Amino acid sequence: MNTRLFFRGIALVLVAAAWAASALAAPRYADKETALELAKALDKGVFRNHLISSTFIQSREPGGYILKVVLDNGAELNWDMNQIRGWSKDETLVLSRNRALLFLSEDTNTVAVFDKNQFMQKALRAKVYAKRHRDSDILAGQIIDFAIYNVNLVDLLELSPGRDEHGYRFYYVIDLENGQREFLSYLDAYEAITRNGLIADPAAVSPVLVKPYRLRELRPRELERSLESGTGRFSVEMVFDRPVELEPASFPFRLYERPVTPGTPRPANNFVVELTVPNAVLAEPVAGIDNLEFLQSIKAVSDPLNQVRVLLQARVNPDVFNFPPEVEVLKSNAVVVSFTKVVDQSVFDRKALHDAELRRRQERMLHRLLTPEEVKARNQFKQYWETGQAQLDRARQRTGFGERWELLLAARTNFGAAAEYATSDRELKDALAERNRLNVRLPELVIEQVGQALQTPPMPDVAGLRRIIETAVSMTRDTSVQQTLEELKKRLPEK
Repeated sequence: MNTRLFFRGIALVLVAAAWAASALAAPRYADKETALELAKALDKGVFRNHLISSTFIQSREPGGYILKVVLDNGAELNWDMNQIRGWSKDETLVLSRNRALLFLSEDTNTVAVFDKNQFMQKALRAKVYAKRHRDSDILAGQIIDFAIYNVNLVDLLELSPGRDEHGYRFYYVIDLENGQREFLSYLDAYEAITRNGLIADPAAVSPVLVKPYRLRELRPRELERSLESGTGRFSVEMVFDRPVELEPASFPFRLYERPVTPGTPRPANNFVVELTVPNAVLAEPVAGIDNLEFLQSIKAVSDPLNQVRVLLQARVNPDVFNFPPEVEVLKSNAVVVSFTKVVDQSVFDRKALHDAELRRRQERMLHRLLTPEEVKARNQFKQYWETGQAQLDRARQRTGFGERWELLLAARTNFGAAAEYATSDRELKDALAERNRLNVRLPELVIEQVGQALQTPPMPDVAGLRRIIETAVSMTRDTSVQQTLEELKKRLPEK
């Protein structure tokens, strides 16, 4: 498939998704409960330097309401949700008692009242800021505890940091001990209070990050082959100035394509795999690694969008990038990033790999960010899958029926377990295909073995043969196979 057409198709999907999202915007009219809540909040507030004397709600459609507002100059105004939402973002509406009106979502009319005084009291007493990373951040949803250096106002520092993802202006500044600066809108501040993100007692949480980690060195770890699974692992070890107090899930990765000059050929290794290292800096340049298996130009750079982050980057051909990297935080001063390489393609079904190429590429585009749960599931899938493949390999080398049977039966169980942890259609299809093949092969093997046992006395363990026949019967719905197994079972001696 033409790569440009593929990426153009992805872009069209994203445009369609954006259109669909806009189509699902919040309704113009509020339900009765929300309208009453708004009327109460806006009463005695200020609109464009005029006091709001009174507020009422008025029905406009079944179940839909607007607000009717009377100002101190006698003007009567009708406000719908779109107008109120817009005014809440540019502070045209000011609530009494130093509060602010917030819309918590772009696709609903859920509102909240933010108490500025309460926030500043908590913020000025807090020693720790539990930062919840924004949806636009690669660390989206993760919470990391940072020591607070100072709390300030954007206007006092004469800064213009802009607005948050929902259009609310950044109003507060929290400077952290590690040198990081956080801008908070009223919406961010409300969310921080709601989830107890401002902590007065540092002893109540652990770890609290105070200083940034200084990256000292990148060390390659050569490929270690696993003869049984047909794969190998190699790693990049990041050495810091002290032990790292972060979980592996705090090191997300993404895969992206570098821009290509129009009219020039597209290199095979034009993709970059990038790992984000939070709370880290490069005190001095760190030597990179030219080549390590399928990675080229491995280097550490400062994140241009975040003051206290380092990015570990490498060029890669996506066709050989079959598994996400795995992160291990050592008790020493190191974080190890490991990659899996297929070193023996004959272990895998070549046709299945070829047929799955497009699906793999689509997965990379659609699943660039993995949650900790997805990473755990993929690791478990990989463990069961590789164990099952290793058992198949050993079974091929065994001549005795007993060992082959036990290995193939165990492989069947492992492929079934791998299917339970599949996080993509490809993984699910591959695992179930292996399980299904064994569901066919194992009854055939039992028929062959029992038939030989009946023809060549003395008869081996009769009870054991009965058990494997019953197991084989439960694996198949093929009535002819089931009938053959039952007939063989009847031919076995009673003892």
